[in-house]
Amino acid sequence: MFAALLLSLAPQPCPAQPQDPTSAEEQVRDSIPVGVPRWSREVVLDGSLLQVRPPDLETALIVRIDSASPHGTAWRYDLEYYGLEPGSYDLVDFLRREDGSGVVELAPFTVIIESHLPPGQIKPHPVSSGETPELGGYSTLCWALGFLWLLGTGIWLFNSRRRAVLERERSDAPPPSLAELLAPLVERGIAGDLPVQEQAQLELMLIAIWRKRLDLEDTGAASALETLKAHPEAGPLLRELERWLHSPEAASDLEPAELLLPYRDLSAREWDEAARRLASEQTVE
Repeated sequence: MFAALLLSLAPQPCPAQPQDPTSAEEQVRDSIPVGVPRWSREVVLDGSLLQVRPPDLETALIVRIDSASPHGTAWRYDLEYYGLEPGSYDLVDFLRREDGSGVVELAPFTVIIESHLPPGQIKPHPVSSGETPELGGYSTLCWALGFLWLLGTGIWLFNSRRRAVLERERSDAPPPSLAELLAPLVERGIAGDLPVQEQAQLELMLIAIWRKRLDLEDTGAASALETLKAHPEAGPLLRELERWLHSPEAASDLEPAELLLPYRDLSAREWDEAARRLASEQTVE
């Protein structure tokens, strides 16, 4: 009986009451340091769906809606926000309806931002709008490389065309005459600057050319040489060669042009053929 009496006198626990989501009017905001994020969960705001207003350079409070879900005729939100400047702000001022209707019926949702900078701390300069500087110079480099590539291509094309024109001119030009080939040798011989070895080689070349032209290839060398010296065309230069060899100090009575006159109508091909014949004869010997 004593135990039953004690139980009847003990206080009975109250039944748990369901807790509704917190409304904006019931929010109590502590001061928040500048730049420190804060979250408000399960905030019920009446009316249609809300969204965050686009921020700009002057925005002092940054607000983000983490989630939104229907709550009867209202919506339940999870909000994240942080301040950029100290002061008291109404979070509702940073929201707007998705359907474009007003938010004047919403109760204020005050947020207090507090600065924790020490006294005398200088704030950084505000960010100003403007064009960003050009970094790296990548486009300039591309234009410069493109210009150099075009310049190099133009120079290569110009030189290619120039070489083609020169080759065409050389191919179209007539081959040099035998007189043109002999002229430097004759001038050096008259001046006494032609070595004896080159004089002897020149004499052999001329004898080979004229023996073929005058059909004296089957005639003996000594007899053929006497015939060539007496010939009106072959004789003058051969006799001059003989003078260079045996009497180099004696003055010549002939001009180089007179000595080369019989060779103006002869082609250099005959010189080449004579050179090949002499080379073959020396190889056989």
